[in-house]
Amino acid sequence: MKEAKGLEEGVGIGCYASSGPSCAARAKSYPEDFRVEERLLTLDVSEEELPGYFPLYRVEKRSVDTMHMSKELAVVLKSRVSYAGLKDKRAVAVQYLTPTSIRGERPKEVQGEGFAATRVGFVRHPLSRSSVAGNTFEITLRECCPDIGARVAEVIRLGEAKRLPNFYGLQRFGVSGAGSHRIGKAIVRAEFEEAVSLLLEPEGETEAARALKDALAKGDYEGMARLLPPGRDVERLVARELARHGGEWVKALRAIPVRLRRLYVHAYQSSIFNKTLTRAIVMGEDISLYERGDNWAETSEGGLLTLAPRGVRDSPSAGAVPLIQMVGYAYRNYGSRFDRIIEEVLGQEEVFPGQFYVKKMQEVSSEGGFRRPHLVVQAPSWETEDRKAHIRFTLAKGQYATILLREIVKPSDPAAAGLA
Repeated sequence: MKEAKGLEEGVGIGCYASSGPSCAARAKSYPEDFRVEERLLTLDVSEEELPGYFPLYRVEKRSVDTMHMSKELAVVLKSRVSYAGLKDKRAVAVQYLTPTSIRGERPKEVQGEGFAATRVGFVRHPLSRSSVAGNTFEITLRECCPDIGARVAEVIRLGEAKRLPNFYGLQRFGVSGAGSHRIGKAIVRAEFEEAVSLLLEPEGETEAARALKDALAKGDYEGMARLLPPGRDVERLVARELARHGGEWVKALRAIPVRLRRLYVHAYQSSIFNKTLTRAIVMGEDISLYERGDNWAETSEGGLLTLAPRGVRDSPSAGAVPLIQMVGYAYRNYGSRFDRIIEEVLGQEEVFPGQFYVKKMQEVSSEGGFRRPHLVVQAPSWETEDRKAHIRFTLAKGQYATILLREIVKPSDPAAAGLA
């Protein structure tokens, strides 16, 4: 079994399920090379504008992240908006959203920077994460090795057999800088000064980076805020808060929108899950099937959705899928094969579950949950031509297409291969 190194190993992605050799290929050479569209659950969508209903928008975006798109759309709709999940910036993505207020504007179409929104009907409730069953991907790999067809075929076979690990992908962690999981760990351990330091630490050895490091070392937070380049809005918020209230680390972190602060904690939970899943695979655990003593769940929507988690003492139904716990303050060690591994990981991390209830910043606390250990790969198809591969498949919500692609490519540099 080949081990993963570098960026991936740093976030707990430590192995591959496929046995084929590395295969040179590049994803996301162009935004059109990575297309994703949400698959909504069956909703009661009205064509008429009924009292109390919320307008439902289909949004197609290109080279813009979901958060920036939603902020711009919220201004036009004069309401906060609700969506089911974040979509990759370096892609063409179709997702759905609703305003959270019925009192705002509801135009038929909205054209924004990098996106177009079309009203497709009206629904009784705002969308949420539970409104989506999965995502369909259409991906083009370029500059491929001669054996790309064989590599794709092997990985798709493993996916259909439920043997591809359901790792959280690199996009979850913001790996270009400190890594959101490292900031999350500092918050969970109540090391708030460390969290701020990780967030503000400049990257690289350019002249601009050295100026930022010098300002940080001197505690010149106002100067640092002025020096930060466009796109570093979060760091600027924290620096300016420290300029006003030096040394109040919790207050500085609270300058960050709460949704983003929660993402830091969730990223740390995701790294623990990845490390647990890596160990399970290396130990030879079968992640495709329920085994006695597992937490488990039934599925719906053709296997895309998992229903309520069931206990390790409950007798499984036919088709039950195994679950791994996402560690939070509600985590309990039930003695399952996966729980035993989680305990080892927590020991190495020097973290205990109760710390995910963050007393000094309760709004980012996380009770945890459950996640399938394997990818759910449906309706796959592919073709290869002229050192290119075109691949189409559907995954369950919350699962990463790049995790399937990494099994094909096995890159030494995931970022250079377009997989980070």
